Amino acid sequence: MVRYEIRISGYGGQGVITLSKMIITASSLYENLAATQTEAYSAAARGGKCWAEVVVELDRKIELIDYPKALQPYDFLIVLSEESASDVKPDFVKDGKTGFLIWDTSTISKIRAAKRIKKTLGIPIQKLAVEKFNNIVFGNTILFGIFTVLSGIFSEESAIETIKSFVPASTIDINLEAFELGKQEGLEFLKKLQEEND
Repeated sequence: MVRYEIRISGYGGQGVITLSKMIITASSLYENLAATQTEAYSAAARGGKCWAEVVVELDRKIELIDYPKALQPYDFLIVLSEESASDVKPDFVKDGKTGFLIWDTSTISKIRAAKRIKKTLGIPIQKLAVEKFNNIVFGNTILFGIFTVLSGIFSEESAIETIKSFVPASTIDINLEAFELGKQEGLEFLKKLQEEND
């Protein structure tokens, strides 16, 4: 078994649940990988604390996920709120080929544990979404682009098909622009990591 463990945390209205559903759709529907998704949010859904987890089995011979919750340490941890950031500890993220921490610097002042996690990308997701596309909802697609590049779980084609199935037809073009922005951010980050290791 080669499980890929993903956790996304923030507050209601940031697209935490939607992003997790996009990841599982691209993984399972378009790549035919076994995958599962769980979620939780407080009674005050919009503005309340929420999280979502996705587990993807990268071994195509495996057809079922035996345990649906993501297990620490995570291969991918996305943090979108100050409250969620305060919970992050260095051992939450794998130390190796995978093990990425992505956090939104426009909503979080800092993550103390980030200094002790090798692959950390702080990026102003909400600020970029508003400045480039005039709405924070496109932050989701930016993150999806980053995740697509860094995780390598599914192809860009699968990601694009997922976007088309999730967003209104009238916003497909702008969502694809947001995805491309995220993809470029992810590629720049990988390039930086490569340079640091050379």
